[in-house]
Amino acid sequence: MKISFQKQPGNPALGIAFTWMMILSGESPLRTTDLFIPELFYDFLYIKEGNITIEDETKNTKLSLPTQVFKTIYTYPLKFVFSTPLILYGARFSLAFAELYWGETLEGNSFLKKNWLPDPISDLQSFDRQLINHIHENQIRNPTSLLSPALEESAWLRHFSARHRRRLYKRVFGISKKEMWSIRNVHSFLEQTCDFDAQYPRIIQHVNDEVFYDQPHLNHTFKNMTGLSPLEYFEANSILQDNLMAASYNEISIE
Repeated sequence: MKISFQKQPGNPALGIAFTWMMILSGESPLRTTDLFIPELFYDFLYIKEGNITIEDETKNTKLSLPTQVFKTIYTYPLKFVFSTPLILYGARFSLAFAELYWGETLEGNSFLKKNWLPDPISDLQSFDRQLINHIHENQIRNPTSLLSPALEESAWLRHFSARHRRRLYKRVFGISKKEMWSIRNVHSFLEQTCDFDAQYPRIIQHVNDEVFYDQPHLNHTFKNMTGLSPLEYFEANSILQDNLMAASYNEISIE
């Protein structure tokens, strides 16, 4: 199977981390399964050719994705089943996007059918252009901010009671503060230990003691979030998320 992945810079003012295109092709049609673990990003997907089925083992359901769909933040792993040939466009959104979102509540663990792009997509540039135009025309202007990129609560948010803050987290981001930090802690480990440029990711024997007490604490937290131990995770197959993680971590390091 041939794999092509391209990305281009996003628009931070609109909450777009980056946009991308992935092509999976081969001499004959095939199906391949990808593991997808929780991340603190929202994703918009546009399927130009091929099919994607989501296998949700937590809810024991399967979902065939529509052509345009918005994925909110999941707190547990999913399986993406790709049917080739596949031409897939996407945009990765930061948490800041949720604070400016104009539509219905971004309930966690959901795929929301959308119709953001009315015209045919010919390449990544046309996808990017249509998406930015749509978001620019619809996004609300919020004078207050809830969280910094490092998940620090703003003075405005800290002004409210703990109960009201919990409500705001769920209403705006779709998940709780505790769930958000659990995801962030797992990725703080992956940012240190992954080499996504290599054929196989590399794990170094290092645990950040500011995040995890020890190796058993890491293993317990990691398995709760992903359903796998760190070693099992790195042995699992992932094409799309490996590319998205590599691009995301690069954006974070630039910031």
